[in-house]
Amino acid sequence: MTDIEPTPRLTPEAWACVRADFLSGVSAPVLSERYGVSIRHIRRRAAIEGWRRADFTPGSVAPPPPWMAGIPTKDQEMEMDPALEEVDEAESTSRFGLLFNPDARALHRFAFRQASENAAIDQPQQAMVWMRLAQMVERSTGRLDSDSTAFRQIDHVRAAYLHRLREALDAEAERKEQGSAPD
Repeated sequence: MTDIEPTPRLTPEAWACVRADFLSGVSAPVLSERYGVSIRHIRRRAAIEGWRRADFTPGSVAPPPPWMAGIPTKDQEMEMDPALEEVDEAESTSRFGLLFNPDARALHRFAFRQASENAAIDQPQQAMVWMRLAQMVERSTGRLDSDSTAFRQIDHVRAAYLHRLREALDAEAERKEQGSAPD
């Protein structure tokens, strides 16, 4: 049986010297011979502690892959694809129609579309919630159609008020945006 000599453990002071040499540009194999530590151990410690050599330039790093980039905002998405503005307008119209002219079939279509969208973007819990709503509306469609109105008059007044309030807030935000824009 051969005797394997254990690798001596370096003191914190010795590791400080290894780090300083590494940062100055000395290669890991040279440091391994100099301090009696494995190349793997030096590279591993350098990676964990974030050692960067003097000749390292951040510009040489590849850009992060698209899936690591942050989620673009709604405005950024619309800039990239102007057709999304039409989709957004149709969505607003659909919601507005549900608010002011409730219709069981329109609500069923809306809930089913929402369930489909959530399933497509891998959100199964949200998809299930929308699907349950679609099923409940489907079961009660006959009853809802026989009712004279789904909302009382006060509900329509409230919805109109909320719509005007939203328009006022949008106009205020637009004025602030224009005021902060350079002339």
